[in-house]
Amino acid sequence: MIVLDRLTKRYGNAVSVDQLSLTVPTGTICALVGASGGGKTTTLRLINRLIEADEGRVLIDGTDAASLAPVALRRRIGYVIQSVGLFPHWNVARNIATVPDLLGWKRDRIDRRIDELLDLVGLDPASYRHRRPHELSGGQQQRVGVARALAADPDLLLMDEPFGALDPVTRDGLQAALLDIQARTGKTIVIVTHDIDEAIRLASLVAVLDGGKLIQHGSPHDLLARPANAFVEAFVGGPRRGLRLLQVTRVRERADFSEPIGGTPIDADVTLDIALERMVTTGAHRLPVYDRAADRRGTLVLAAIASPDGRQT
Repeated sequence: MIVLDRLTKRYGNAVSVDQLSLTVPTGTICALVGASGGGKTTTLRLINRLIEADEGRVLIDGTDAASLAPVALRRRIGYVIQSVGLFPHWNVARNIATVPDLLGWKRDRIDRRIDELLDLVGLDPASYRHRRPHELSGGQQQRVGVARALAADPDLLLMDEPFGALDPVTRDGLQAALLDIQARTGKTIVIVTHDIDEAIRLASLVAVLDGGKLIQHGSPHDLLARPANAFVEAFVGGPRRGLRLLQVTRVRERADFSEPIGGTPIDADVTLDIALERMVTTGAHRLPVYDRAADRRGTLVLAAIASPDGRQT
């Protein structure tokens, strides 16, 4: 668990991070979002002590990060940046092995870890371990960057706009890969992004920063359904907020399980945007629903999708 306790960073008279308090539970993906200059990247750098806080503290699994030597702390935290930062004269394998080499791991252990991580990020070890960064696409370089950040098996992964410079198709694939990696490893991940759609897709906890202050935090559904103020409402979508809300609301939250109907059901765990798409393509105003977890059947009607609170009348 990561606890930011009244974290503050000043540059002269300017306050970059202002009394920020936030708890990120273990195994959670937390997205820091907000306008440029809002304090997101500064917060990330305060966590791994690339810069030092003027006030407040960072607790990592109950340990004050300030009590640890900075180099030792950073070796326990994976860090991925937009520009990747691979060493151009080293091949993929040596890039991934950077921290294990510093930690004095034995060669056979390092080799096994390299192959394991390349598999994890979707790159064939036999094809990629000996390539140099210039022989890789941008998306492949970013995958290697993620593998390098995970090399020493850190509990915490920090990511600063990791997919911002990539084309939409590549970015979509890497977002899916990150979700798969997190599901398989249980890592705690803090990611900085300007893309609210990316935050909604990846994170179970979204923190909105403005002027260095934490304005609101909660699940994507919380922020979309109940924005704290006009800034949050505008940032999470403005006129598109309703459409994004469909993307984070499950069918089971709007279905009526008291009167099931026949037909091929839609899974209760899918989101309302998928249900709405099916209604539009089939010309239906209601769909049969099956909730596998509870082994029950129900009905989803169009009025329940369109209603802000799910009421059908």
